[in-house]
Amino acid sequence: MKVFFIRTPRYIWPFYSKDSSFWQPLGYASLAAVCRREFPHHEIKIIDCPILAMGWKSLREVLKKEKPDVVCIGEESVSSPQGLRLAHLAKAINPECINIAGGHFFTYMTEETLTHHPIDFIVKYEGEETLLELIREIEGGARTFNHIKGIAFRDDVRVVETSPRPLIQNLDDLPFPAYDLLPMNLYGRYSRNHPNLVSVEHSRGCTDRCDFCILWRHMADRTHVEPLPKYRSKSPERCFDEVKYLAKKYDRKTFAWVDPTWNLDPAWCDRFSDLVLKSGLKIQSTAWMRADCIVRDERLGILKKEVKAGLVQAMIGVERIRPKDLRALNKHRNCREITAEAFSILRTKYPSVYTIGTMIYGLWDDTRASLNELLSYGHKTGMDYGFFIPLTPNPGTKIWQEAKEKGRLATTDFSAYNFHTPVMRTREISRRSLEKFYLRILLKCSLPRLKEMLHFLFFETNKRKRQVHCALVRHGLYVVFRCLYNRLLHPFSDRLDLGSHRPTWYNS
Repeated sequence: MKVFFIRTPRYIWPFYSKDSSFWQPLGYASLAAVCRREFPHHEIKIIDCPILAMGWKSLREVLKKEKPDVVCIGEESVSSPQGLRLAHLAKAINPECINIAGGHFFTYMTEETLTHHPIDFIVKYEGEETLLELIREIEGGARTFNHIKGIAFRDDVRVVETSPRPLIQNLDDLPFPAYDLLPMNLYGRYSRNHPNLVSVEHSRGCTDRCDFCILWRHMADRTHVEPLPKYRSKSPERCFDEVKYLAKKYDRKTFAWVDPTWNLDPAWCDRFSDLVLKSGLKIQSTAWMRADCIVRDERLGILKKEVKAGLVQAMIGVERIRPKDLRALNKHRNCREITAEAFSILRTKYPSVYTIGTMIYGLWDDTRASLNELLSYGHKTGMDYGFFIPLTPNPGTKIWQEAKEKGRLATTDFSAYNFHTPVMRTREISRRSLEKFYLRILLKCSLPRLKEMLHFLFFETNKRKRQVHCALVRHGLYVVFRCLYNRLLHPFSDRLDLGSHRPTWYNS
């Protein structure tokens, strides 16, 4: 059998350049690795169209030539239209091809996907063990699949969902992702800020249960009536072996950790940092980090090790500053004082670390006063760059369910669910006004912001920090001028401005 994992052609997010837009599809690489270990007699391939600059015409020719038996499609909400386009294309070329979908979007859009699109199976939640069993049954010619945990499929006209599969207990049992099935030399090849990029994970899940986040829910413990947060991690030794392998074999220099909370476990951070420092390996890491864990690690003396071991960029989820807003998002162990302390520690003690704070706007009870307060905090708290993200209700989250039931969604065109385009209104503010607020964020000129820009232009001695900051400002201005240009062309249109741009090779 030929089992192909395909990442389709797609648009480029507005704050990325073509040189840093696409990371390795780590989920595909992990799934391909276990399939190859279990089925050495099958042909396992990953086709990563974006990094290959392969458009839809070229992909069609590949499918016609290769005729895969199984096509695996795993997408987020924003790229789900392209994933479904691939499913239709694969079936049109070869009706006998079996389409298997998985990932965050398809897991929670089961009924709609299986009813309206040529998807044969959906692998729900964590996929490695489920996909192995499913392929084994397909290979053996099985006619019934109800006994396989963690899948959904059509049975005549009815959609069947089996019981959830228990989570993998020991992540160290997983093989290294199949990096060799990817064109590793292309990722970050021309990027100045993320040279020789590689995406890597050490953990899955979280200990919190934020209502806007799909990541904890996707990796939740489902042995109870309600899903419960579950955090699991590979051992520091296993992670260091993978990092060393990637550095030596593929000359990877920038490690982009995809963990929702990279620094959750102080013991892991301490041991992993020790291993890197003892080895003398020179790498740089970017990671999503929790503010309270940054404060904790500084008190424990671990944060200093993390920075010495290569931490160059910390992304921190501030989200909101008012306690009632944090409660509305169901986000815990966070407040304006803790986030301010975390940014202060990094700014004063570890100035080589570039800090990015994310803040969510567009909550149902937002007013212009609350948005202005959030904007002011973002400019004054000491983070190097503030990303303001519209509240985006991914299917499967509590926010999605409430917005759908109460008619708050402006669109269900998932290509707009890019964490850049507002897709909901608030009680007092229209979706269009939220879009204008975002433009004001990017254009706002204040004394703190002017000082910040002058500092990065003329006084910042860290080359990487200066380059990253100038790149983000440049991309932000591009977004503004593009949006204003579109508004001049279509002054009375209420169409969504996606911000993302279509690469020249998209249809090639």
